Amino acid sequence: MDINEGVRNTIRSLPPRIHLCYQPRSQTDIQRGQVVGALSSLKRFGQGPSWSPVVTVSRSASFKNALVQDYHITSHTMSVDVCIVGAGLSGAVIANRYANETNKKVLVLDSRDHIGGNCYDYVNKYGVRMNKYGAHLFHTKRRDVWDFISQFGTWEPWEHRTLAKVYTADGPKHVPIPICIPTVQQLYDPDVKTEQDMLEFFKNETKDINFTKPYKNSEESTLARFGRRIYESFFRDYTIKQWDKSPERLDASVLERIPLRLNYDDRYFTDEIQMLPSSGYTSIFEDLLDHSHIQVLLGVDYLKHKECFKNIQTTIFTGPIDGYFADYNYKKLEYRSLNFKEENVELERDDDYVLPASVVNEPSMKVKYTRTVEYKHFLQQKAYTSTLVREYSSSEGDPYYPVPNDENRGTYKAFQELAETETARERRRVCFLGRLANYKYMNMDQAIGNALDHWEDWKRDWLQVCDSPVPQTVLHRPQQHHNGFTQNHIDDVREVGKVA
Repeated sequence: MDINEGVRNTIRSLPPRIHLCYQPRSQTDIQRGQVVGALSSLKRFGQGPSWSPVVTVSRSASFKNALVQDYHITSHTMSVDVCIVGAGLSGAVIANRYANETNKKVLVLDSRDHIGGNCYDYVNKYGVRMNKYGAHLFHTKRRDVWDFISQFGTWEPWEHRTLAKVYTADGPKHVPIPICIPTVQQLYDPDVKTEQDMLEFFKNETKDINFTKPYKNSEESTLARFGRRIYESFFRDYTIKQWDKSPERLDASVLERIPLRLNYDDRYFTDEIQMLPSSGYTSIFEDLLDHSHIQVLLGVDYLKHKECFKNIQTTIFTGPIDGYFADYNYKKLEYRSLNFKEENVELERDDDYVLPASVVNEPSMKVKYTRTVEYKHFLQQKAYTSTLVREYSSSEGDPYYPVPNDENRGTYKAFQELAETETARERRRVCFLGRLANYKYMNMDQAIGNALDHWEDWKRDWLQVCDSPVPQTVLHRPQQHHNGFTQNHIDDVREVGKVA
């Protein structure tokens, strides 16, 4: 079968309105069938070779005899009303709301060759579903968030538990984290059995600690809550590996997120709703973006091709805010990234495991990685080979975790001030949404809730300005909601019957 016939067969099976922009690195790549391999991977929005955004492969319901064809990126901006940069949680949720509640055309871009952002998952060659960018576990206390996201795909209850590997005089022990009664019993005092016992235990552990609120840093806050033994066994070295900074150089908020349990509850989260998608997170994103008014363009770096999208009335940017304003030569914001190293282990039975839990933290300096994830545990997958993924924290790579300290807060404030006037400079509406654009760590439910909250606020603002003169400019404050909208957005509301 020749290369074109292979491409035809592959494209016919692709989801509609999904486009991959790429340029083969050489003619040899095409001859070896790498184009077909890259296209085939799109069946699950997966990874292909590294491509540059020059050629577009598209498939639609009427495009029966598809071929690889040259297009300019600008061909995808025709008749588009909204450009959403980023196909992660924030981008996918806001695209879904925009497409379902207005009559406008939405274009979603992503520089990666798959949708889903850091939530993206896939089934490896051993039949194990795993996350490419680290384990993701959905949990929430917000019923409205769950009511929204549960409409997409199917979900199963999953209560996550994590163990920490702590080295003692008797050898390493795997104990529950967050700290709870079983943790204290296994490491320090087997006679601790009640909440009152725990209160007495920690009163004794912290009796020589004199720090008081407000704590100046994470070292003070953790010592004041846990005492020195637990601080040194669980938190000090782990924090240095994770953040490349000692706890005394990080905001108190970083380690204050870690709970202390006075009971036997060894679950990592206590939220009422804890779920995993039965068919993986990627399938959830497929459903979120499955709308006739949404097109997805993958493999396109918006910032490198910004001019191609300048005529689109509205842009919602979910990427790093310092990347958007890179031309201003401000200091870059600091992030921590992750590198992953896989190990595949053969098993005698398909229901065997290598680790005692899905996630094992490594809080000591005996190893350089911070934790090991065995994905086979999640939803109790069956396979004769288990893939272990060790995570190494790094200052280089995709941005994962903002580093909260005074210096980065000051830098972000400078970018925030630029964001407030970007609409006036661009003469079109520009919004900044999500964890990277707001330089703020968000759990999955927080990212979804943040996007839904912004959407509801925007709709309310449309209603308020429908009978008022249309403002000349719109100022968007990343953590505050603006009140001005263009006539385009007023029309959006009228079209869906929000305004008589």
